[in-house]
Amino acid sequence: MVAHDHYQRLKHLYAADAAEPVTGSIEISYGHAELAGTVGEAAQSPVRTRRPLQQLLSDVSSLAAGSVEKDGVLSMDRLSLSVQRPNYQGPVQASAEVVFAEPPRYHVRAVLRDREGEPIAESMALFAPSGEELPPDPAPDATAESASAPPPAPFMPVHMTPVGILCLN
Repeated sequence: MVAHDHYQRLKHLYAADAAEPVTGSIEISYGHAELAGTVGEAAQSPVRTRRPLQQLLSDVSSLAAGSVEKDGVLSMDRLSLSVQRPNYQGPVQASAEVVFAEPPRYHVRAVLRDREGEPIAESMALFAPSGEELPPDPAPDATAESASAPPPAPFMPVHMTPVGILCLN
């Protein structure tokens, strides 16, 4: 039950800092996260471009990585983004899973899909501990939703040893 409480805590923390493009459900399980949202127009300014699809991929990647690390906050070190359909607007489903775990670092692959399941964008992110503690649950008394969680991600913890790499599977 401890893991379920951690996933609920992540959901509540994310919902408390509600992101604009997230309009649907948030599902988290060990090493896996899913978000439903909507992608609109990218906001342009002379200094930066704000892309909702990049925000969704970043958010879902952070939730997936955070699901396996319960001791503190993870920060994103790198994000590589590949956009297949940059002008897409409409409802989307973002999903991410930890594909490589080398504690304390986690590699996360995320995909953004349209209603028909066709890919819009994908990303690879690298997370490492930030040194900060995870804040307390903003809604500890909230009831658990009856929605089913996505399946756990199939990844293997890998540890470096003086003689090579050890894979614990």
